[in-house]
Amino acid sequence: MTTCPYCHHAKSLLFGHVYCSNEETSMQNLDTGTLFIKTRKLEETTYHESRLSIRLMLNGQQHYRVGNNDHLVSPDNYLVVNQGQRYRTAFASGFEQEMILVAFQPGYAEGLLRAHITPDDRLLDDPFSIGNQPVCFFEKTYPKDPVIGQLFVKLRGLMYEPGFNGCEADLDEIYAALLFRLLDIHRHIRQEINQLGSIKISTRMELYRRLYVARDYLEAHVSQNIRVEEVARVACLSQHHFKRSFKELFGITPHQFQINIRLEKARLMLQQQTMVNEVCHSVGFEDASSFIRLFRRHFGCTPGACINQKN
Repeated sequence: MTTCPYCHHAKSLLFGHVYCSNEETSMQNLDTGTLFIKTRKLEETTYHESRLSIRLMLNGQQHYRVGNNDHLVSPDNYLVVNQGQRYRTAFASGFEQEMILVAFQPGYAEGLLRAHITPDDRLLDDPFSIGNQPVCFFEKTYPKDPVIGQLFVKLRGLMYEPGFNGCEADLDEIYAALLFRLLDIHRHIRQEINQLGSIKISTRMELYRRLYVARDYLEAHVSQNIRVEEVARVACLSQHHFKRSFKELFGITPHQFQINIRLEKARLMLQQQTMVNEVCHSVGFEDASSFIRLFRRHFGCTPGACINQKN
């Protein structure tokens, strides 16, 4: 059997346990764990089954295939994967990239939520129940959050702290804070969902989920020329319904969103290299003059000016 690169890199780089569905151990038997990987390249893994987890990159970019959906994780966002979901992942770069994740023990989120919202008298009467309703989040990339970012930086610092062995008492406070923050963000998503015009909340939630599938797909394939019809199919929506709803939720058309993320990627690339034409083609623009015009309109300066500012 070929060694899974994910599992290979994971050795001795974790606190607690990160579940690998390619091994015989049940996820029910493993505590909450933190995994940290620092390497230039992670070969695309075999499919794994996830526990509830939150994943981010401290630098660089990581591609995920979660179920049938594509996601790109960078320092500007984070990804939430629900328990039981299948995923595979990979990244590659000319420099060492750092990825970190926390995978929660089954029942951990449900128990924490129950303890937080249930009256004390009911907790005393039934102290060991974790509830029957599983905690489930929208599987999408979320914008960078300062609280979550600081907690992961703290975990990374513990990884390098001499003599630290992952004492549960030190880590459980971080894990609880992470989950409380996720739950808090999830509660506020309702305001975003209500921007969609459907009457039934269940319809708005499903439409919200599908639109974020499309949004993450565009970000994961930023360098490719993808037609709106293709993205609409990915979201399982008709083309006109997709375009109308996308603008309703994000305040911008899918086409303009695609241009904006290409321009942002170009700006970041210009901090690393000085060949404007090469950057232009790398982010999916075929015509350099069009790229320069759009770049100036979006950022207020030419690509060459960004290079000069860097130097």
